[in-house]
Amino acid sequence: MTFVCSPPYIISSRCEPCFTDNSPPEKTVTSWICTSSKHKMNTKLILALVFALQVSLSLSEVHQPSQELVEKYEAMKATFYKRLLNAYGRLHGAVGNADQAQSARELIESLKEKPEVQAAVKVGSGLGSEAAPMVDSARASLLGLYEHYLRPHVGESLSNAIDHIKVFLDQHLPAE
Repeated sequence: MTFVCSPPYIISSRCEPCFTDNSPPEKTVTSWICTSSKHKMNTKLILALVFALQVSLSLSEVHQPSQELVEKYEAMKATFYKRLLNAYGRLHGAVGNADQAQSARELIESLKEKPEVQAAVKVGSGLGSEAAPMVDSARASLLGLYEHYLRPHVGESLSNAIDHIKVFLDQHLPAE
């Protein structure tokens, strides 16, 4: 009979006689860890982390949009703002001198004089000026991602849809 010394983390017994009688092996701590569901969960967690790392690395290589796409976007944005200003002008002209419009103007003027509103406007404008570079870089990144991944597949149909929407907007909400 030979004695096998177990590692120190097995507390039940230090040395046991080793029999060669084809009985199933004794469960040890290491064999329990390797066959437990925690082991499977750890493997899934490691694979998820590796996948997340690959995705984050692939997103760090953002493609820059072409000048043509940037110009097209800027033209559409300028037209949209013109449409909004024109709609505001029409709405302002339609309301005109109504009694409710006059009371609304007085309310807005009284709010402009309050120091709390002035402070909020200053904070908002400061945040807007601070966030402008981040918004521009995010916009450029999104345009680059669109151009690289989506435009080859949906660019033509999106352009056709925008052209159809422009026809409707020119009738009901013209830019000029």
